[in-house]
Amino acid sequence: MTKQLSNISNIATEKQNVTGQLTPVLEISPEDGRALVIRGQVAQGSEDGIPIYADLRDSNGDPLPTNTAIALEYEAPSMDKADTVSYVQDNIRSYNSLSIDEQQNVDNIDAIKHVLKGTKEAKEDDRFPAVQVRDIDNLYVSLKGDTQIDWTQSALYVDKNAVRYVS
Repeated sequence: MTKQLSNISNIATEKQNVTGQLTPVLEISPEDGRALVIRGQVAQGSEDGIPIYADLRDSNGDPLPTNTAIALEYEAPSMDKADTVSYVQDNIRSYNSLSIDEQQNVDNIDAIKHVLKGTKEAKEDDRFPAVQVRDIDNLYVSLKGDTQIDWTQSALYVDKNAVRYVS
């Protein structure tokens, strides 16, 4: 079953980033007894990746600086720290220059896709690249920049075609 996953989802917790280091701004934790599969290959646009739509703003309502980096991180209870599971995008220019509606347009969607590490190898083995997040794990959307996000003025969501709930 697909599900919309966003900063206002009941399984998501908005967090405050620490400036100057890659830190979570959104923590995603599946409900007890459930798991999420985030598929790293969505059939929209021409490139591999997970479409993540966002409007990221600071406390003044201004877009976060373009040189802000963004990545997906995964953490399981057995890990000492979260592991970066997507390639780090070193700027958010596409988020700043396109509205969320424009980001969803097939002509622009590739600009906001996040590619999982191991995508090339998975495709070579005829597998879909994916991140499986159990109810005891966490998936994070993390930022690295000089400015903190203000969630009262920001929005972020993962394309529903990339998100599968499993029991």
